[in-house]
Amino acid sequence: MSGQSSGDPSNAGLVFGHVELRLNERRLLVDGQTVALGSRGFDLLQTLVKWRERVVSKDELLEQVWPGLVVEENNLQVQISGLRRVLGAAAIVTVPGFGYRFSLASGPAEVLTANSHGQVFQPQPQFMGLTARVLVADDNKVNRLLLCRSLELMGHEVSSANNGREALDLLRRQPFDLLLLDLAMPELDGFGLLQLRADDAALREVGVIVTSAIGGVAPVARCIELGVEDFLHKPVDPYLLKARVDSSLNAKRQRDQQREALRRLMPAGPSAARRLEDVTVLVTRVQGLERLALEPEQVQAALSDWCTLIFDAVEGRGGEVARFSGDGLTALFRSPQAALQAAQDMEELLRGFNEERQMLELAAISAGIGLARGRVVACSASSGSRAAYACIGEPVLRAEQLAAACSGGGQFFLMDEGLPDGLKR
Repeated sequence: MSGQSSGDPSNAGLVFGHVELRLNERRLLVDGQTVALGSRGFDLLQTLVKWRERVVSKDELLEQVWPGLVVEENNLQVQISGLRRVLGAAAIVTVPGFGYRFSLASGPAEVLTANSHGQVFQPQPQFMGLTARVLVADDNKVNRLLLCRSLELMGHEVSSANNGREALDLLRRQPFDLLLLDLAMPELDGFGLLQLRADDAALREVGVIVTSAIGGVAPVARCIELGVEDFLHKPVDPYLLKARVDSSLNAKRQRDQQREALRRLMPAGPSAARRLEDVTVLVTRVQGLERLALEPEQVQAALSDWCTLIFDAVEGRGGEVARFSGDGLTALFRSPQAALQAAQDMEELLRGFNEERQMLELAAISAGIGLARGRVVACSASSGSRAAYACIGEPVLRAEQLAAACSGGGQFFLMDEGLPDGLKR
């Protein structure tokens, strides 16, 4: 097995990029530093790693981690969320209705590689869930090769074009997740390609990061107007490149998830607005965060952890995310009972999350949830290169009001009177 140390098999260490699991020592190392895990957390990680070639059911995990004990499924979700905070959100994939799968690619990280200009590229951990198809468009052969090499070391599938016209042809023939675009190119320059992209709905789905030596504010502003997600000045720093690429791909995947959720709810596709006659709307929003004396980085970390929890709860109960704003979420459920179970899961997950924050002497995070049932319209709205999804209807307004009413009321979630009386709370 890749990553095993020599000698006694009991001393084997399993390596997944920047993560190492030392089974005999019951230790987890991230970037060479030991990360503290509770006994249950380590057992859970060990089980997921052991069966990483397949989806592991929740029942299997409960039996392996809590043998002979009757425990609530929420305990498992709390432990999963804790591991994701340590390993990254993409390290453990939720398969709704089935279970979880460990998704980090096995094998040690590659050694540092230097190019002819002395620039050092450090390969980053490869997350199978983050592998993407990337197109590099640059007429300078050296720049093109360096960017392609760096992206390949990140684990992405990379193609290249030496001018804008060639890049446009590739974009129209093949699916890509991200385009790295130079501005000064022959035949069709970067601005011309961006203008064509802005007028083509299919091309607008491809994220763009401009890599250019052109200085000044005006070119950057023009790129932003044409829908570019980021701008990197040459020579491109490989660490900054990694951060910007990951950010762009995460944003695209979020858009893809929203589109897929609407597609499943609306068979005609998100571009065709549909009326959903009977759905249960769940609205949740973080409350009181502005009153906490937190640094911007702490706010970001808290919201990221909260998002991991609520998405896990929604997906675990078969819900579809219709709208997401960072500190708030709207989800749709076919079954009122499933919506209620998701709300209960969120309550339990947030309780465990706050217990962990308390141990770290961090302020607790509060949230409110509202549930309402009825008819809604789900649709998309777009302008130029921007697109968003909307969920409109009285149930949405009632759920929002109920979520807000939870603040200071001592209740985590409130249900509209339109939901069945027989729901099991």
